[in-house]
Amino acid sequence: MVVFFHAVLVASGMGVAGTPDAEYVSEREALVRDASESTLKAWEAGSDWRKRVTALDVRAWQYDQSVAAAAWTIEPTATRVPAKRFMDPRLETPSAAGPLLARLTWGGEPVDVRVALVEALVRTGGDWSPVVLSMLPEETDVSTRSMMVQVARRAPPANAVSIVRLGFADKAAPVRAAAAETCPWVEGHEVLDAMVVTALADTDPVVRAEAARSAGWMEIDGSWAPIVKLLADADAGVRLQALRALQRLDPADTAELPEVEVLKHDKDLKVQRAATEAAPE
Repeated sequence: MVVFFHAVLVASGMGVAGTPDAEYVSEREALVRDASESTLKAWEAGSDWRKRVTALDVRAWQYDQSVAAAAWTIEPTATRVPAKRFMDPRLETPSAAGPLLARLTWGGEPVDVRVALVEALVRTGGDWSPVVLSMLPEETDVSTRSMMVQVARRAPPANAVSIVRLGFADKAAPVRAAAAETCPWVEGHEVLDAMVVTALADTDPVVRAEAARSAGWMEIDGSWAPIVKLLADADAGVRLQALRALQRLDPADTAELPEVEVLKHDKDLKVQRAATEAAPE
């Protein structure tokens, strides 16, 4: 049974939206009934994240069936950010993490539900971050990867830093932007300073804007000069965040910058107002 189940584990598990992978469900039920404690412990401690998720899901069905059932069947509520969110308090327990991760992997859910599943992990209090760290490089959906990076702010420091680093290296700009935005919330974020400074020169304006914002909050040494350059960026959002970041770093020196005088006549009204506030007459 275990040999067959390993074949199921390496499959994508993504079929019809909202339809759980039938093979996975069948084998999970068999494991709930028959799996030995030593097998589950080995899977939890091993390097195969799919086996780890399975073991966590199986344990939930063995010891907390009501939570496991809720995690697999509850539908998220429509919200603004993210678009959907799981609000049910039954999921705010460590035993819900495994079923939520399993549903994310084999639940066949549409993107908005998968994003909500990732967001819900932070409220479980479970040990979800090692799995997210392993899942992130294999995840194909940009929105889901972005949320995986955003929830790093609630992960233990070592895993949080590793997740954010993967985010900065992502080929998709929204994921890189999520990494830049998340940095100030990560404990020990000083190790990410260089990546934030590099992101100030990203090809995507949203990434540059988020990097400028974070550089200001993080008070990164060596970020002043590259942020000053962004005051002349083609994107108004970047100019605005660069100006605000400089004010956090040194409001007096910001007021003396000739670039700020130029921004008082910027074509963007928000930038105009921010420049006037930064260097009043």
